[in-house]
Amino acid sequence: MLKCSDSCVLDHKTNDNFIGWLVEVLAPVLMGSKPAELLSFPKNDKHLLKKIDSVEKHVGRCKRITYKLFKSRNGNTKVLFYNPKILDLCLREYRNIKFLRSLGYPKKYDLDEYIEIIINSIIDGAVPHEIGVFLGYPLKDIMGFIGHPALKLTKINGWRVYGDPRLSDKKFNEFLEAKNKIKKLLKFNEPEKVLISI
Repeated sequence: MLKCSDSCVLDHKTNDNFIGWLVEVLAPVLMGSKPAELLSFPKNDKHLLKKIDSVEKHVGRCKRITYKLFKSRNGNTKVLFYNPKILDLCLREYRNIKFLRSLGYPKKYDLDEYIEIIINSIIDGAVPHEIGVFLGYPLKDIMGFIGHPALKLTKINGWRVYGDPRLSDKKFNEFLEAKNKIKKLLKFNEPEKVLISI
């Protein structure tokens, strides 16, 4: 999960740098290599209302990304950005859905209901381990992070990698490739245009 502090907003066309930053962060979700991203905005962020307004104004027009805005118990504002098509495919994957059901998610799969469950868990307390499934991390890395005894920490490359790193490296490279593609687009296009044209 990424946190956005005042440093996200720089002096350049008022709030444009925030949107540019946001588009870069959401690049893997935009490009379909990552199902979701969770951002946290501190309650004392003096630019919070402008940032939320920018999310609603610009991301709300994007065809590939949907978002859910909510407050956690500590008063911070969180936003779950997701690509509904990619998230649906990810959650329906046999191992992922089996894992989520073992944690109490309903046997009958429904994307909106699963999203509400993860959001309610975040609202109620700490971010649960299964958020990794929603964010597109390999299940083996999530299981290793939770403490599965057969999975040993191999390395840290964007996240903690457990066991054989090949799948994790492939996923990491997909995320990186998406970010690089969006960065190239941002060199010649306004971030708002990139959001609505992808």
